[in-house]
Amino acid sequence: MKTIYAILLMSLLLVACSDENESARTPVASATISETELEINQSAQIDFTGVADQVVVWTGDEGHDYAKRKAGDTGFAVNKGHFSYSYSVPGQFHIVVVATTYDTFMSDNLSSDTIAFDVVVKDDVTTIDKLYSSITPNVYYAELMEESSDWVLCLPSKQVYNGREVVLKAERQRLSFDIESDSSKVYVDDVLWTAKTYYDLTKTHHIKVESDFGSVRDYMLYTLVYPEFSSVSLNGIEGVLVRNAFHQNALTYQFALPEGTDKRNITLLHNIKDNEKFYINGREIPSGATIDLTQEGIYTLVTTAPENSRVKATSIITFEIL
Repeated sequence: MKTIYAILLMSLLLVACSDENESARTPVASATISETELEINQSAQIDFTGVADQVVVWTGDEGHDYAKRKAGDTGFAVNKGHFSYSYSVPGQFHIVVVATTYDTFMSDNLSSDTIAFDVVVKDDVTTIDKLYSSITPNVYYAELMEESSDWVLCLPSKQVYNGREVVLKAERQRLSFDIESDSSKVYVDDVLWTAKTYYDLTKTHHIKVESDFGSVRDYMLYTLVYPEFSSVSLNGIEGVLVRNAFHQNALTYQFALPEGTDKRNITLLHNIKDNEKFYINGREIPSGATIDLTQEGIYTLVTTAPENSRVKATSIITFEIL
């Protein structure tokens, strides 16, 4: 008896499903694309406006060629009628949008319609995103000056490595560039850049980036050493420089002043280069000036590139009384 009931129940379910089954609609591949001329990594958006139970976009680049679908290439399923895509390489690509409909029961009787777009992707990237030099144990990043094409790379004269001071030999270091395009070419002083080439970072360099499309952008790379006092003394007591292993422009000078020294009336003597200036709270302090160590202050030593007065390197100075 249980077997008979089970058969009757299954028969009723099949009849119910059969009654609810709907034939496939006629697919209509209708869509718009935001751009047909792109640069690499620029997104184009496809908006589907047709009739479909499923929409698949074949972008036409490697691995996603509609003409090679039987060979294993695949498309991208569209979610909620919107699809965004960018190309990492230049070229001309044939986009195919496939609209598919099917019966509601078991997805039988598939029907498809297509619409296609041709897009041209050009590689016209000449923008340097990052410029840096990896000098063990640190990586030194250059900064792009505002409203210019001048990069400034600041380096210390020495860096702390394994607990000891090591001279940084700026005359022979490699440079690295981060650019969105792998096709863009970089020239340093009109010679094609390579990752293995050593450059003299004590000098100013002309950088040129040429895109695959043919556009050219010129930059200047200025390299400055964070300034240090050649000598500095408070009331005739010489300061001893202590470097920071993590902040290359943070310099601490320690002074063993006698007990009872009036810190409100200290004579400062310093030797610096012609293109350097020492400031306390933004006010230039010449050698031989009297300073008050009891007052809060921001001490900075600033060097300026001789060939460009906008290019500067700043050391943050701390006077520590032992």
